[in-house]
Amino acid sequence: MKNRYLVFGLSIVLALALAVPALGGPTNPVASLSASVKSIANKALKKAKTAQKKAEAAQSAANNAQSTANSANSAADKAQTTANSANTAAKNAQTAATSAGTAAKNAQTAADKAQATADEAKTLAGQAFTTTDFEDGDNVAGSGESALAAAGCPAGFEPTGGGFVLLGSDSNKVRVDLNSQYLNGWIVSAENIAGHAGENWELSAAVTCIG
Repeated sequence: MKNRYLVFGLSIVLALALAVPALGGPTNPVASLSASVKSIANKALKKAKTAQKKAEAAQSAANNAQSTANSANSAADKAQTTANSANTAAKNAQTAATSAGTAAKNAQTAADKAQATADEAKTLAGQAFTTTDFEDGDNVAGSGESALAAAGCPAGFEPTGGGFVLLGSDSNKVRVDLNSQYLNGWIVSAENIAGHAGENWELSAAVTCIG
């Protein structure tokens, strides 16, 4: 019985020695393991916090980069819109320039035709007035007197028109009663107006000829 109590007491002392290293027993493996786990946990927590900070910094940088990208994309869209507008304006300007060029060519063609027509008319006019002959007829003094004037074209020419000229201070007292082509020339006759005898006037005939 005493031996049993002795063994039991020794067992208690051994258990206390194992539990409390200060009593001279060996280091408690459970306590050591717990301290090691706590240290590892603290280190892991510290690393986790550091990683969390880095992740937050990376997220902030990513957010800033996204904001910058969004701004750049918005600027690119505006630049594209401006470029599209400029391209449309350039196309419209090109179309207007092409139309203006076509109009200018048409105007030049019309001007060339007008110039050709003018040159032809000038040539014809020069031919028409190549030879002009004037003949004068003087009146005979006295009331009711008349005068006859004629202008003829030279050989090889034909009359194209004619007319007359009245001169003198009494020319307003005279009337022309004949103004017409006659054979190869032009003939004009005039006489005093009845009741308006005049003595100072003279009649000239003119004809234009073309050969």
